[in-house]
Amino acid sequence: MKRILVALALVGFAAPAFAQAADFASVDTDQNGAVSWEEVSAAMPDASEDSFKSADVDGSGDLSAEEYATVTGQ
Repeated sequence: MKRILVALALVGFAAPAFAQAADFASVDTDQNGAVSWEEVSAAMPDASEDSFKSADVDGSGDLSAEEYATVTGQ
């Protein structure tokens, strides 16, 4: 439970960097069902890699649609 709360807190700090986010399908240019740092940085130049890593709560190195929706509100 504590781990989930910490992850949610980190995602909350990442949200401002993704405020002007495009929809998930637009960012997922290779259409593999996840967005990489390269895809995010191309779509949202103001996003930081630290924000991306904070949003990647499962530590996979990519953002799932659910992780992306959490930080973008989409």
